[in-house]
Amino acid sequence: MGKKLEGNGLHESSRMILPEHKEAIQRQLREINRRVKPILDEQAWELMLLDIVDARAADKEVTLVLFDPFKDKELRGKVTKFDMQLQRLRIDYDDDWDWIKWDDIISVYT
Repeated sequence: MGKKLEGNGLHESSRMILPEHKEAIQRQLREINRRVKPILDEQAWELMLLDIVDARAADKEVTLVLFDPFKDKELRGKVTKFDMQLQRLRIDYDDDWDWIKWDDIISVYT
């Protein structure tokens, strides 16, 4: 019984974390790593769009880097359609395809 009261023994034996507290701690740690979307100037947008249009005309694949608050996502495939009204493009890759919003794109590689 004496060992329980020595040092930090009393607190060590009574420590516990509720699932709600654990989730709150994890949520706070995740929010610390949240990033802000970079603001691209008009020239950067024009260069990216030129790369996309040239790759589509040449039927080449492009790599789009999409913004995510925690980790950027890379998507490689062929651009097949533009939807000017909804400001998005369609990219085909690996027997699948996605519509990508222009605002989500932060860089383009050919």
